[in-house]
Amino acid sequence: MRNASTPSRKTTSLPFVMGYALQNYSSAEKGLMDAAENGYEYWYMDASLPFNTFKKWDEARINNLHRKMELYSVKPILHGNYKVPLSSDVEELRIAALAYTKKEIDLADALSGPLIIHGGVIVEPREVNAIKREALDNFLFSVEELANYASKKNVLLYLENLSNYKNYRPFHYIFTHDEEFDHILSRIDVSFFLDVGHANIGNASPPEIFRKYAHRIAGMSFSNNNGQQDQHLSLAKGSVDYEQLVSHIAACQWKGIIAFETRDKSPTGSIDELIQLYYKTQNKVIETQ
Repeated sequence: MRNASTPSRKTTSLPFVMGYALQNYSSAEKGLMDAAENGYEYWYMDASLPFNTFKKWDEARINNLHRKMELYSVKPILHGNYKVPLSSDVEELRIAALAYTKKEIDLADALSGPLIIHGGVIVEPREVNAIKREALDNFLFSVEELANYASKKNVLLYLENLSNYKNYRPFHYIFTHDEEFDHILSRIDVSFFLDVGHANIGNASPPEIFRKYAHRIAGMSFSNNNGQQDQHLSLAKGSVDYEQLVSHIAACQWKGIIAFETRDKSPTGSIDELIQLYYKTQNKVIETQ
C-alpha cells in the first residue's frame, strides 16, 4: 500500500506522463483507494453515478476524503455528469443544466480538483443540422459562463469530447468532431481533455485529432474500440492506432495526464501496456536513424 511518503512506481518511466488517472466507476472513496493501491496519482470521481453527485456530499464526507487524499497522495479529477444538457435547444433546460454544473464546480472546489464537462445531447430534432448548429452555439454560451464561474473558484475546467455516432439515433451528442472542436476552442481559452476512445467513433484518425489540438490538450483518456461502439477495450484490441498516437506524442513533446478507462486490463496492466508501446515506438525511431 502506498502512503504519503511513497512515490509513484511508474510515472517517471515515461517522459510525457505527468500522472496517471484511474477510472473505475465506483464511489469516490473506493476509487481513491484503488488508485492508491495501483500506483496512480489521480482518480476519476464520476459524478454521473448517483452516490457521487453533489447532492451526496456534506462537510463530513468532504473532510474525510481530504484526509485520505493527503494520506495516500492521490488527487481527484471530477468527471462531470455527461447527461447534463449544456447544449440543449430548449433554453429552460440549458439554464437548469448551468445551475446543475455550477454545483459540480462547487464540489470540485471543495475537493480541490478540476472538473471535466461535456457537450451533452439534443434529442430527436426535426431539422438536425440547423439544431446541431444552434446547440453548438448554446454549448459555447454555457462554457463561457461556466469558465467564468470556475475561474472565480480557482477550479480548472476541461472539455471532453463525446462519441460522433453518425447513423440515425434518437439523440445527437455535441462536441464530437473537428468542426465542433474548432468552433469552441477557437473562441474560448479552455483546455481539452481528449477521450481517445470517443474520438475513434465517427472520426477518421484519433492520432491526427491529437496532433491538431495537442497545444490545447491537458490530458487524455485511453481506451480502444471497433469504431462503432465505445467498448473500453485495452490499447491493442481495437482500431485506434495507439502506436501512431504515442509516436505523435513523443514527436511534439506533449506532456499531460493519462487516464485509463479499459475494462479488460488491470490498472497496472494498462500502465505496463502503454510503457511497452512507448519503448516499441522509440526502438523503431532508433532503427530508422
